[in-house]
Amino acid sequence: MRGVRRFVALACVGGALLIGAAAPAHAAAPAQRSAVTATYLFGYYYTLDACRYFGESLVQGGAWGSYNCVYQWHPYDQQSYWYLYMS
Repeated sequence: MRGVRRFVALACVGGALLIGAAAPAHAAAPAQRSAVTATYLFGYYYTLDACRYFGESLVQGGAWGSYNCVYQWHPYDQQSYWYLYMS
């Protein structure tokens, strides 16, 4: 009798796990996109060509939506570089 009870209990637990695994997932509401897009400083380069190359490759690869290269002064090196900003 003990073996039958154990079998029924295990069958119930297994069935509950299967039913729980088969339950459909509820989709979350789509996120609202803000008007201000965040930019991320990806790196800085000596030439504009290098900055554009890395920016284009990241956008074409689908990792980012757009890029911007800005010529700025780097205070630690006392030199100007092309800064690559991704968004």
